[in-house]
Amino acid sequence: MNARLSEARELLNKIKQDEPQDGALRLPNAFSLTLRGLMYVSLYGAIEYAITHGTQSFINYLCGLKINTKHLEYSMHSIALDSQLTSARDAGEKKKWETRRAIFSKLDSKAACSVPDTVFGTFLHNVYPKTVLEIFLCLGIEKAATAVESDIGYFKEITEKRNAVAHGREAPSDVGKGLTALDAEVRLNAAYSICSYFLDTMEEHALEFRFVRPRYRAAYRQANGG
Repeated sequence: MNARLSEARELLNKIKQDEPQDGALRLPNAFSLTLRGLMYVSLYGAIEYAITHGTQSFINYLCGLKINTKHLEYSMHSIALDSQLTSARDAGEKKKWETRRAIFSKLDSKAACSVPDTVFGTFLHNVYPKTVLEIFLCLGIEKAATAVESDIGYFKEITEKRNAVAHGREAPSDVGKGLTALDAEVRLNAAYSICSYFLDTMEEHALEFRFVRPRYRAAYRQANGG
């Protein structure tokens, strides 16, 4: 995450160099406008990277603990029972009841939880604040999508501007129009806040075993040196 944000910082430094320092009003050249548009692409890349890898790391950590499926918080079953839920969705009429019973039998399973770290799949390929909120809810995290409300707007803007460039709807120079060096720095700081908050929240949730039902947490903490 820090490496990707450092790249964005380098873009910002170049934008600052091209912006008049004498207070004179001069329009940025085409190259500078392009850099400003690419800031959005760079910032989005850092955010998606942090969310994708933070989520995958959490799932790998969870599976390494060998938690009994029946001991998980109920919200966690949305990922822990992914294969059963997928089977139920895809089952025809003849297997409908069989696949439904399979889901409920797994709720009481003593088998260790096993979830592929790609369980969220393409859901993480175009991230918005609502993406983060959905991940949190599935994992039993009752928190807002960002640390401060103002980051929500910047998060949406970064994603939408990046999509406009990545999908060819707008050229980077068009997206960069009106973005001053100060504006770019504000968005860089917001991206850092978004990434750090997400990773810190996931780490706290993991280390506190909050994905395990309260009555079983102490035993798992003790077993894992907590």
